[in-house]
Amino acid sequence: MDKKLLKTLTTLLLLATTLAAQAIDRKALSEYASSLKGQKKADLKTAVFNLIGNLKTLSYGSGYRKTWWGFYRTDRIGNTMECRNRYSDVKFYFTGDDGKSIAGMNIEHSFPKSWWGKTKNNAYQDLHHLYPSDAKANSSKSNYPMGIVTSGSSAPDGAEKVGMGPGPNGQLIKMFEPADQFKGDFSRTYMYMATAYQNLTWQGTQGLQELENNSWPTLRQWAYTIYTEWIKNDPVSDIEIERNNAVAEIQGNRNLFIDYPYLAEYIWGDSIDRPFDPYTSVTTASDDYRYGSQTPPAVTTPTFSVTSGSYIAPLTVEIKCATTGATIYYTTDGTEPTKASTPYNSPLTLNTTTTLKAIAVKGTDASRVATANYTLKNADDMYYFSKLTTAPTDGKRYLIVVNNGTLKAAKPVVEGTKGYGYLQVTDVQEKESKITLETDELAFTFEAAAGGFKIKDSKGRYYYQSGNYSTFTPTTDPTEADVWTVAKNADGTYSIKAADSGNTIQYSTKYKSFGNYSTTSAKNLFPMLYEETKSNGIATIEVETTGVNVNNATYTLQGVQMPQGKPLQPGIYIRNGRKIVVR
Repeated sequence: MDKKLLKTLTTLLLLATTLAAQAIDRKALSEYASSLKGQKKADLKTAVFNLIGNLKTLSYGSGYRKTWWGFYRTDRIGNTMECRNRYSDVKFYFTGDDGKSIAGMNIEHSFPKSWWGKTKNNAYQDLHHLYPSDAKANSSKSNYPMGIVTSGSSAPDGAEKVGMGPGPNGQLIKMFEPADQFKGDFSRTYMYMATAYQNLTWQGTQGLQELENNSWPTLRQWAYTIYTEWIKNDPVSDIEIERNNAVAEIQGNRNLFIDYPYLAEYIWGDSIDRPFDPYTSVTTASDDYRYGSQTPPAVTTPTFSVTSGSYIAPLTVEIKCATTGATIYYTTDGTEPTKASTPYNSPLTLNTTTTLKAIAVKGTDASRVATANYTLKNADDMYYFSKLTTAPTDGKRYLIVVNNGTLKAAKPVVEGTKGYGYLQVTDVQEKESKITLETDELAFTFEAAAGGFKIKDSKGRYYYQSGNYSTFTPTTDPTEADVWTVAKNADGTYSIKAADSGNTIQYSTKYKSFGNYSTTSAKNLFPMLYEETKSNGIATIEVETTGVNVNNATYTLQGVQMPQGKPLQPGIYIRNGRKIVVR
């Protein structure tokens, strides 16, 4: 059978049962990528780096909100519970949505972690290049560069190859070659990683066979020459698009080499001297049918008023379809919706963690399935932090936050094998003057000491600064901890200094992390502090029967104003800064 036809049939079969994610349309995509307009070659690559480097990764491993929890959302093939395996033809299955790993499978760093020294940074946890893998195939792939195997290996159809092939300057080196149907997938993944993490230092024999330590081209010429051909021969599939959307909902960033199939040509290919335009370039967006001469669906995919994520219960969600006359059907138990499912007539109120799926039907035509995953928490189970305007208080917990266009909070040090590290960051959002978090992982306790404070992270470790280094060294011994003086700056930020060395904590806009520096820099940013409050600060009024909204503006917890004079459905609302519970 023709390879392209086989891949098309395979894609359609898998797509029929895959876990779909909220798609992105052309307008939203071009707005997301607007900063790339007019850029060329190396400048374009750096512009992509600045854009997609803004992400929030899951913790690595198995468990809630960890890698395997993410795989259930990115690599599950629908009702079969089968886990997509890109490394062999062996089938594996999830057992549930609990973040448990699958026996016989590994978390594969498709872009080997040894190439940057195995540091547990965002690259280590980035779902855009992490794949569930057959453990045996994962082992044989090792950390070899990806290329064309010409000798020393044979593999059955559908499986990767490992052997010798031409690398730098035509030298024969050990490498792996993915199956034909995944060559484009892996190439776009490698392009993403070589761009999103172009600031890392590549190392090791295999890493330096694949990569150069620079911002362009980063991928060695032999490698990007192969990959730009592979992405032409193996175009973006619906499976890749769905996974990109699913990862974007979790991490907040996108693989633009999937969204813009010809972007690589402007960075490494035949269009490097032409400016890129995200508004006119061909995309794989849900409403752009230019790529691969796709046929527009007769019925557009439904959209949800609230994207996937974590929210405080109850959550109100509206479902819409742009196709006039289409009827929407939905499920809330994760099963695939059909015409026999519940018809949508009014906004849904969700009170527990829910997988919401919807299709739109008009006559004999049906849309693709839209899916959103909502993790719902009770307000009392959340952690609240308000911006500090005075001096810190002994024993209180704080977020160390920087505003670099978006708010980012410091994470505890991941010391790795060296025993020290920088404070990496993760995105946070401020709503109604508060930052609300599901866990207290980002909280630092300030304990009063002579002339300042000792800083303790959520793991019970204190920090000190050593020698001429700008890193933080964690310790469980409070006598080893540095005393940090805290002084408020005129702009509301804080100068936090190690009392002994005078090193000051600042956020590096270059390295996207907090360090403590012997000399402050105008290019770096001072942090703000957000102090933990015991509750969300909203008083509660219990209403035993369905209330009516009169006189004062009433809002849902998502900020939607309710119509005046209309009955309120059971749920939680805000009126005049007070929480109203309608039963």
